[in-house]
Amino acid sequence: MGSTSSLNRSIPNGMYTRERMKNRPTAHDALLAATSELTYARGITGTGVDAIAAQAGVTKRTLYQHFGSKDQLVAEALSERSRRALSNLEAGARRRSEEDGELAILAFFDVIENALSTKTQSGCAFINASLEINYPGHPIREAALAHLRAREKLVRELLVEAGADDADLAAQVVLLVDGAYAVGGSRRDPAAARHAKAAVAALLASRGVS
Repeated sequence: MGSTSSLNRSIPNGMYTRERMKNRPTAHDALLAATSELTYARGITGTGVDAIAAQAGVTKRTLYQHFGSKDQLVAEALSERSRRALSNLEAGARRRSEEDGELAILAFFDVIENALSTKTQSGCAFINASLEINYPGHPIREAALAHLRAREKLVRELLVEAGADDADLAAQVVLLVDGAYAVGGSRRDPAAARHAKAAVAALLASRGVS
């Protein structure tokens, strides 16, 4: 068998160039990814456009051409992050539920615990953003609140599926979800999600749901 280098030489350089260009993120996507990563790690006000542009590998001019302002860029980055986060939360909870035979609303907290143990060590990006940018109507705050409302809706749906269609119960469980993220992130303690899960299990049991 020929070496990798000999195989590479048999393919025209132009094909490699096209493949690299195809797999490379666009400036738009690179800016969203850089913004999401940096603002989560450093905070929104602590992250400047110079740092975002440098991480994305573009100029500040390109940044403003795509998004117009830092506020709009951060808001769109949060919206993009929200889509991924909600999808991962629901898919992860349903997968664990199928594997363990546990209610999806309880498995939901296992997914949170896993996230707090790995990539989400600073807690919920959306709670963090809504507290840091606390101006009514601000695009960043609105993007953060949109996610929190969507997450609340998902919690309500999972409770209904479990046979617990109760508005008061849903409000309590949402509070425990937010608390798991807030305490787990601020204290760097993933066990906060486990404790919240136990509280939800007790609330469900008190209503005859198990």
